[in-house]
Amino acid sequence: MKLTTREITMAGILGAITIVLGFTYLGYIPLPTPAGAATLMHIPVIISGIVLGAKIGALVGTIFGLSAIYYFTSIAPIWVLFPARPLIGVFAALSFNFFYKFLGKEKGKKYIFFSIILSLIFFLMVFWVFRNYKINIILSIILSFVIAVLIFYFLMKTNPLVASMTFASIIGSMTNTVITLGLGVVFNISNIQQAIYVGAVQGIPEAILAVFVCVPISIYLRRYVVGTTQRTI
Repeated sequence: MKLTTREITMAGILGAITIVLGFTYLGYIPLPTPAGAATLMHIPVIISGIVLGAKIGALVGTIFGLSAIYYFTSIAPIWVLFPARPLIGVFAALSFNFFYKFLGKEKGKKYIFFSIILSLIFFLMVFWVFRNYKINIILSIILSFVIAVLIFYFLMKTNPLVASMTFASIIGSMTNTVITLGLGVVFNISNIQQAIYVGAVQGIPEAILAVFVCVPISIYLRRYVVGTTQRTI
């Protein structure tokens, strides 16, 4: 499908944002972990995938990958740093398209089931973060349950578009975390225990952040860029 002028403009803006975040180091948050830094770089990549499709998502993700190579080759080789980055936008686009078509435009039994699953995922993610930050287990369960209930309530009040974007944001973010850390383990950059630790203290918060930032921005940009049409790969 040929890109419209608005889509080309938005792709340029998101690409420029990624360049600024990546090559000024603003998109990286230094942390004393084996990964070296947490990231905000996945956010424009996920938005690109959801709003503009897999090809643009991969292109913006490539910029992310190049900035990671620029800063972190002292920590890991290119074949660990780069491969996941273009796939963030691809997986975000594919998952958004799949779930939006799967759920349909109206709420039904599938939507209720999907909302329950998504809320359960949030419960497990938040609980894992709380436990890794040494918060009391009872308090962790209570807080995680409250957040999961709020997510479920929000999903039931909204529509399949928002639910699909929510899941796409999680998948896009976790694509970066799982593949990069997995390659690090495969090529002996870190061990499995270090990978799990980084995934908990960095990867899960990055995924939660992606949901709260990418979903509202994607809703607005999708209305502006593609109107009521559906961008596919």
